[in-house]
Amino acid sequence: MTFYSKNNIHNILFMSSVNAFIDYCTQILDANFGHRSKRIIEKAKSRKNLNDMSNIGDFEEFINQIELSISVLSGKNNAINICNAIRSKAIEINMSRQAMDIYNALRSETSDLSITEFLRKINVTDVCAFRPKAMEKTERQKPIEISIANKIEEFLVKQILPNEGEIKRYSTYLSYKFCEDVKKVKKDIIEKVKLHVRKELIRRAVREEIKNLLTRYPQPTQTDIDDFAKHIHFSNVNFQEDELRQQIEDEMLYRKFYEYQDIVESPELLQFIDIIKTYNDKNDISREMQIQGILYLIEDESGVSDKLIDEYVELITTNEINI
Repeated sequence: MTFYSKNNIHNILFMSSVNAFIDYCTQILDANFGHRSKRIIEKAKSRKNLNDMSNIGDFEEFINQIELSISVLSGKNNAINICNAIRSKAIEINMSRQAMDIYNALRSETSDLSITEFLRKINVTDVCAFRPKAMEKTERQKPIEISIANKIEEFLVKQILPNEGEIKRYSTYLSYKFCEDVKKVKKDIIEKVKLHVRKELIRRAVREEIKNLLTRYPQPTQTDIDDFAKHIHFSNVNFQEDELRQQIEDEMLYRKFYEYQDIVESPELLQFIDIIKTYNDKNDISREMQIQGILYLIEDESGVSDKLIDEYVELITTNEINI
């Protein structure tokens, strides 16, 4: 009969979890890429292999290798969506592993251990609940908040208008990675998305107006540009004048050396714009946005906000009519 120590049992259980994770990756990739999935997995393994010592950062590196490979096959947005599902599985596995670590540590005679030794035994660097609160708020809170903000910005570069499922998955990932409250992280992401969407809608309206200006006046005089800046200002568009002038200059230079091409816009943003243009009734707008998973754009603390709907309607329709 073979006997196993606690560490051996832990390693066997975790290795089976790693195998389950690889199987999960294979299933996801099989459904999208068929026979290519095996090659994608093997390539990721060759660059980042997982074992019983792997932590959440190792899993992230492994998933990043997969995302890099499948971006070539399916495009960046599809690759992100596929790998977000895989990331959720990785988080689940690592949380299970930490639960086992805590369980084993609590079974020990903790009275004989120092606090430092006890925390080391349960791998406190990966367990948020045992982070000293005073240090978190003083020495570490500021860099943590900056890191989270940077990660959110990176996320929104790839996902201009993510749906609620994508936001939930990414906020869960960030809250686990940085040991922050998931509700707070989710709220921060949503507020930044709302800000990005408003800015993008304003840029879009101004971009269209600059295109019209340069179609009428291919070589506008300084007076023309000054008048145009006043025109934008009186149209109640919140756009910095120096940025406006720079955008006009950039567009003129581009047209001078290249043929004009329409800018490829985010399909998610265009879908949102189409909803606002299509429906006149606010209930119809909110119902369609709920179907598309972007209802959060028009929600505040009290629920769906008529004020937020009016703001988007004004940004999209009024600007197009008046500017």
